[in-house]
Amino acid sequence: MELQEAIINRRSVKNYTHDMQIDEEKVMSLVELATYAPNHGMREPWRLVYISKEKLPEFANEVAQAAFVNDENQQEKYINKVTKVGGMFVILSKRDSRQKEDLENQMAIGTFIQNLMLLIHEAGMGSCWKTPEFIFKPKFRQIVGAFDDEYVNGFLYVTEKDAKVKVMNRKNKSLISYW
Repeated sequence: MELQEAIINRRSVKNYTHDMQIDEEKVMSLVELATYAPNHGMREPWRLVYISKEKLPEFANEVAQAAFVNDENQQEKYINKVTKVGGMFVILSKRDSRQKEDLENQMAIGTFIQNLMLLIHEAGMGSCWKTPEFIFKPKFRQIVGAFDDEYVNGFLYVTEKDAKVKVMNRKNKSLISYW
């Protein structure tokens, strides 16, 4: 697959089934490749927590109880959705008190995740980056083991590829302006 084709055709996969399986060994090798993302000063500010298909029910239950307190309907809905994916990463990145370095770290995590999503696509699997509001809550941070000097940048669901996902035309026609 050509890089241009991967960039144009990669889409977030949002259809999951309980029998969905992924090649975890392959995914871990893709994580290694994604680390070649550009990052200032070779700080490599990313850290991932992986939740396997087998651990997803336990993880989803704990997260649902913390995220949707006293709302059993939302808890059940969340658990049902999350336990269908093939596996997931919690994306963490280093926080820096220096504004410039902090911005650079956030740009680096974005390029790392884009690399990983493109590699997953190229390998014939799907992915979806999720940033629900509850990832900022202290209880969630505790569940995933986020350190005080880390941001939680969301989840990356790893899935089977969905052939029905269509490529949408981009709306940004005035990307470049001239000075």
